Amino acid sequence: MLKEFRPTIIFLVKFLGVYLVLSALYGLYIKNYDQSDPPVTDPLTQLVTINCTRTAGLFGYQWSIIENDHLNWPKKEEEQTFDSVYLNDQYAISVEEGCNGVNIMILFLAFVVAFGGRLVNMLIFIPVGILFIHLCNIGRLLLLSLLNVEWGGRAFHFFHKYGFTAVIYLSILILWYLWVTRFSGRKTRSQKTGS
Repeated sequence: MLKEFRPTIIFLVKFLGVYLVLSALYGLYIKNYDQSDPPVTDPLTQLVTINCTRTAGLFGYQWSIIENDHLNWPKKEEEQTFDSVYLNDQYAISVEEGCNGVNIMILFLAFVVAFGGRLVNMLIFIPVGILFIHLCNIGRLLLLSLLNVEWGGRAFHFFHKYGFTAVIYLSILILWYLWVTRFSGRKTRSQKTGS
């Protein structure tokens, strides 16, 4: 029985190993910025903020960013660093560490590595997949910004918590499906039996 579940167990061990190691390293990276004096927004989150605003600029919006805007608000027990985005002089969104998509990228990468496949395929697919997730995330942040600017924040909470989050996870599922069925270079059980 153990022999039958061996591939699944190996997959889970590899997946959890990669996910936990990368998450721990990312946590240390974030902690470095959160615990600086004063706490500052990390460069990856700043990059996402800049990409979001410049994308809005392509659609004709005048944009501005208030870097480390968390420093302008009363200090909370749990300090969350963020940059704020303004479109056409209206508050659009605050971009925190959790908005930058890195945790989702780690989840994607852990799956691809755990499933395995040809190394060359992996070296191409992982960066392309990360770029795809990044672009989906920029689209998500831009749409959330427009909910605030164009529609007065109506349904912002729903789309922030459920709607656009589902879109990001769907993008990962699509990438995983493509990796397993098309790009890994591994033959699935159905391909081996010819059915």
